[in-house]
Amino acid sequence: MRRIFSFTALNVTQTLVTLVDSVFRLIVVFSLIDLMGQECCNQILSLSGVLFILPFLFFSTPAGHLADKFSKRDVLIWTMWAEVIFLFIAIFAIWMHNVFSSYLSLFLVALQAAIFSPAKYAILPEIVPEDDISRANGHMTLATYMAVIMGTFFGSFLAEISGRNYVFSTILCFIASIIGLIFSYLIEKTPAQDPQRKISFFFLRDLVKSLKVASKHEHLLLVSIAASYFLFTASYTQLNLIPFGIQSLNLSDVQSGYIYLSAALGIGLGSLFVSLVSKKEIKLSLALWGGFGTAFSYFFLYFFKYQLIPVVFLILSTGFHGGLYIVPLDAYIQVVSPKKQRGSIIAASTFLGVLAVLFAAGYLSLIGDVLVLSASTGFFFISFITLIFSFYLFFNLRKKIVFNNIEE
Repeated sequence: MRRIFSFTALNVTQTLVTLVDSVFRLIVVFSLIDLMGQECCNQILSLSGVLFILPFLFFSTPAGHLADKFSKRDVLIWTMWAEVIFLFIAIFAIWMHNVFSSYLSLFLVALQAAIFSPAKYAILPEIVPEDDISRANGHMTLATYMAVIMGTFFGSFLAEISGRNYVFSTILCFIASIIGLIFSYLIEKTPAQDPQRKISFFFLRDLVKSLKVASKHEHLLLVSIAASYFLFTASYTQLNLIPFGIQSLNLSDVQSGYIYLSAALGIGLGSLFVSLVSKKEIKLSLALWGGFGTAFSYFFLYFFKYQLIPVVFLILSTGFHGGLYIVPLDAYIQVVSPKKQRGSIIAASTFLGVLAVLFAAGYLSLIGDVLVLSASTGFFFISFITLIFSFYLFFNLRKKIVFNNIEE
């Protein structure tokens, strides 16, 4: 019972962090579009995407060391305090209507998320029985993307009903972060796994060490790379939906933001499906099905780009198959990673994901600004990239899958 309560507290905490991140990121984007004009939409989206993931790039590895050296529960509490402080600063940054201050506040909120992330995943095996890891990941991913759904909705909804009063929206984010801080204190106290661990900021050297450790455990490195590819497609989809809605469906920037609701809902449903069918197993076969389903969803999205209802359905399908894809991969990384280095390996996986998000922002800029192609064409190319990568995973992981189960 105590473990169930502790996991619930963790899930509520990380859900509120995701909710705040999702809302605040849109607040910054919409406020900057108001300041700089719609013609700067791609530039704002690309730069905000880069700034949001830069902390993950430079601080994921030290954050992993922090999660190994100290109690992960303590790390979560420390970072929740940081979020409260950073959002208090953000209120004044948005109020000043200053481009630099707005971008800086986005960077600070992202910094908190970067340090929070390795601890929130690495603590799972310490507060959840091993045979429930896959199910717990499914519930956590479902909660995460339900938070993205609500965050995307409230980011757009609050902009409309408040007359684009972004200070008011940021204050609500601040209040949500305080609630998250309270719940973080309810997480079960966990011991430090490696108190002698030194925290290093030579992230590239430490990244290579962690990846070498991962390469010694069967398929762990490949699965980490595969998980990072999910972040590439998810990030690109989120960034590209606003230009896609403006170009193909003649929607405004705020109205286009609503389309992402279907993607987030789809990921939540896919995650729930995995948690229901996995029981006490980690089924990598679901990840393979998810990869192929995502590829075909992007492909048909290009051909139905001018029709709102098919677009909403296909974005939902993209999210659903994304949920099938990522949940088993995350569970595999958490279970197979060695106990003392779990935080560092998850941080290394996060770093690979950060690179993938950077590539997504670069790909958005390449398609829209350099090649001057439509947002729908970007989805068309992504479908083929995803299909090729899914076949690569299939040929490398097929021997590990027997009747949908992982051989142990």
